[in-house]
Order: sequence, then structure tokens, then C-alpha cells
Amino acid sequence: MSGTEIVRPVDGSTITRIPIAGSADVDRAFLAAQQAQPAWGETPPTERGRILRRVEALMLDRVEELAAVESENTGFPISACRAMARRAAGTFGFFGGYADKVLGSTIEVDTDYHVYTRREPFGTVVAIVPWNAPLIFATKKIAPAIAFGNACILKPAAESPLTALLLADIMAEAGVPEGVAQIVTGERETGSLLTSDPRADLIVFTGSDATGKHVARAAAENLVPVALELGGKSPQIVFDDADLDRALEWVMLGIYSETGQACIAGSRLLLQDSVHDEFLDRLARETERLRVGDPADADTAVGPQMTKTQQQKTLGMIERALEAGARRVASAPLPRDPRLAEGFFVPPTVFADVDLRSELMRDEVFGPVIAAARFSDEAEAIALANDTRFGLAAGIWTGDLGRAHRVARSVRAGNVYLNSYFEVSDQVPFGGMGMSGFGREGGQSAIDLYTQVKTVWTSMHTPASKTTR
Repeated sequence: MSGTEIVRPVDGSTITRIPIAGSADVDRAFLAAQQAQPAWGETPPTERGRILRRVEALMLDRVEELAAVESENTGFPISACRAMARRAAGTFGFFGGYADKVLGSTIEVDTDYHVYTRREPFGTVVAIVPWNAPLIFATKKIAPAIAFGNACILKPAAESPLTALLLADIMAEAGVPEGVAQIVTGERETGSLLTSDPRADLIVFTGSDATGKHVARAAAENLVPVALELGGKSPQIVFDDADLDRALEWVMLGIYSETGQACIAGSRLLLQDSVHDEFLDRLARETERLRVGDPADADTAVGPQMTKTQQQKTLGMIERALEAGARRVASAPLPRDPRLAEGFFVPPTVFADVDLRSELMRDEVFGPVIAAARFSDEAEAIALANDTRFGLAAGIWTGDLGRAHRVARSVRAGNVYLNSYFEVSDQVPFGGMGMSGFGREGGQSAIDLYTQVKTVWTSMHTPASKTTR
């Protein structure tokens, strides 16, 4: 069977192969979307919402199946995948409830005109998602797109398309009309065909900043609006008056959850001088206690990296950091089970004394590696936090409420967490600054993203009578 090989990260074995869509397949997808969207856009929003809530119910009925497939395909621990499947289902429920909440406005220009606005779907949305947390990203794109009357063509990552394909079956069973929500599988070339097609009315992309630039260029060629959620190099700032127990718990979650393969991974740890050594020692001890192993094992805290390529990239960055003089203060043991010998495992690792200009401190690792640096005061903390081309997230740990809000205001990031981290919600806008992209998803921002404004002017003057002959 030809196509893309889908592998198990836990041992490198083959799960299946997935077809690679070519130009004819992409053409059929656009034709189907264009045929289906007008009727779907005219469907009463309460009915669209009912169908989306039906998707939610069916997904919840199949949580175990979705979680098992996601865990096998991504290497994430099964417990985490269950939570992800429930959260993904909730996205359809949330936007199902939001479908009839799209509001226009009346504008008092003057007494001669009645002016109002209405929000209308773009038409066909092209959505491209990355290989980490694939089910969540698929629902995050499809649910709002179709809730507000668009058709959506989604291309999952070549490495992790399996739950998106399951989702397609669930949506069809729930009553989503044919052509309204389609999954197109393939490699980078398939994505290029989709984003360069002039029939795309809106492009939404989540992935690396390098690929995001290509998507933006393709969108610009056809003057298509685009939203980009890209990478990050997010700082966790721990001040000396912080609750260190809580900070430690969330710092670990922020870097080791999803094996570090999260766009908002808190991979830069900034510690105030007086707590630097204590916090680093505690982080090192807890890191070395982490259970790395089979994601199907309930005791596993950290699974393998998603791909062999990503494993080799992370290991290479660890090796180069050591060669550059960074101090490795902790490294969790890898599994000894011979069944896992070919798995894509990387030891969760803590570094200190890292050169601030080094790749480990500047570039996104996308693995379970955290680099620590120290600061003396608030001004230096802000300067270090902003010393990056990215701007997706930041965590601030302090007992001083005024300081928390001062730093939140000064840090250049689209999402700032005060004494917490790694939280997301469909109700809340999410997106980045700088090389972390632009555009916002979630809540009211999703309506702004997935619909466009039309202004309607009505003259208040009675038309003059026409003279008949």
C-alpha cells in the first residue's frame, strides 16, 4: 500500500499507511465545499448548533476509542489522551452553543440612513494543523468554522491523521452534510495545494514559524485572509516571593506535558537570584523521579517524542548545549524495557548556566528540555522574558499582585498566566505576537476570525413617485 507511513512512537513500528492527496483530490474537495457551503450557511444557526452538539455527544460516547488511537499515534500517555478527547468533544459543544450568538450592530450615522452590520461566513476555510495534539487542533479549527456557516477543508499533519479521520466519521453520523467538513490527508505538497488555491476564502494554520511564512506568502498571493498560530519560547518567571510549591508543579507541567511538544511549553525558566539554587535543586529532583515509558502504562508521566526526526532534533540540541558549556543539572532515566528500545524517547532534561544567545535559549526545542537563567530584579526579568523573537505565552510567579500585573503588562506575549500555567479554554482568545503569529481563536475572537462584516445602508427617505405616461 502506497502513501504516508504512520508509525507508533513507542517502538517505531508501522500502524498503517495513509493516502497522499494530489491536485485532483484537492480539486474535488474544493468543489464539494463550494457546492455544500451555500445551503449550510443558510441553515438556521440553531440547527447548525444542534448538529455540533450531536458531534460532541458522539465523541463523548467514543472517548476511549479516540484516546486509544491518539495515544498510539502520538505517544502521549493514555490518561492525557482521554482528557484531550473530552476537551475536543467540548469544543464542538461550546461552538454548537455559540452558533446562534453571532450578532450584528446598528450604527447611528444620521437621520437620513438606517445602517446596520451583519456577520457572514467567508465560504471555504482551509485549515492545517500540526502533529502534536492533533485531535484538539482539528476540533479547534473545524468546530468554529462550520458553526458559523463555513465549509472547512482540514489537512492534518502527515504523521498524525488518525483521530481526524475518526472525527470525519463521527461528524457524518451526527448529520454534518457531505462537503461541509472534509479531511484531506497528505504531505507538505498537499498543504501547498490547499493554501495556494484561489478558492480558499480563509486560511487558518497552526505549526512552525518557518512553515507559517510559506502559508502567509501563499495567502498573500491570492489576498486571502490568514490566521497563524506558530511556535513559542515561553518564559516562566519565578520571583522570590512566589509560592514555590505551586510554581514547581506548574513549571513541570508546562515543560513535560505532551513530552514538551506544545506550542506554549514553558521552556525558559527565569529564577530570581535568592531562590535560583533552591528552585533549581527541587526541579532537578522531581525531574529525575519522572517515569518515562510506555504511554499505555497508567504510571507513565512522559512518553516518547512523536517522530524520529523530532527525537533526533531534541537529542542534537541537548548535545550541542553540553558542548557549548551549559550545565545539565538533571536528566530523567529512559525506559529499560527491551520492547521500547526503538521508541523515540528523550530524557526530560534541566539545564543551567545556559548562554543567553545559544540555540537552547533562543530556539524552540519542542521536547522535554528546560533552560534556566537567573535575574536580579523586575526590570531584568522583563528584559530577559522579552529577549526572544517569539511571543506566545509567559508564566509569572509572585505573591505581589501589583508586580504580577505590572509584569503581565510589560511582557510581550499573547497569553500571560499569573501563578498558573498551561490553561486553555474555548471561551478565551488564544494567539501570539511576533514570530508566534497573528490572529486569535476562541470565544468572541472566533466569531471575528471565522466571519466577515457586511455593512448595509438604507435610505430613510421615501422614494419619489414616478410619473407614468
